[in-house]
Amino acid sequence: MTDRQIVDKIAQEIKLARRSQESGNEGKARVCARRAAGWAIQEHLKQKGVSLNTNNALDHIKYFATLDHPSEQIPAILHHLTIKLEKESLESEAYYPIEGVDLVREAHWLAETLLQTKLDLS
Repeated sequence: MTDRQIVDKIAQEIKLARRSQESGNEGKARVCARRAAGWAIQEHLKQKGVSLNTNNALDHIKYFATLDHPSEQIPAILHHLTIKLEKESLESEAYYPIEGVDLVREAHWLAETLLQTKLDLS
């Protein structure tokens, strides 16, 4: 894939995440946000000459979280992207345990920051 192709692929995934979020499907929005962030990290690492020999977005996010970052915002976002849903009991609904976190917005920011480009979300 060329750089433009991966940027377009990430933008499409962010758009799908936003549509899912707007329609109330937070689970799908989280999955799409993670996938877009993972692809952006994979491309960023590729540009640095690093390959993890996996296409799994979560593997890329977890690996990237082990590295040092110049911005405090990046480790926080990586942490948010790896948090699992929680349940109070077997009968209760699963919920995202951190209030006020917008994974779609964070994945969008992370992708643009790592790839040093604006994503076309129109």
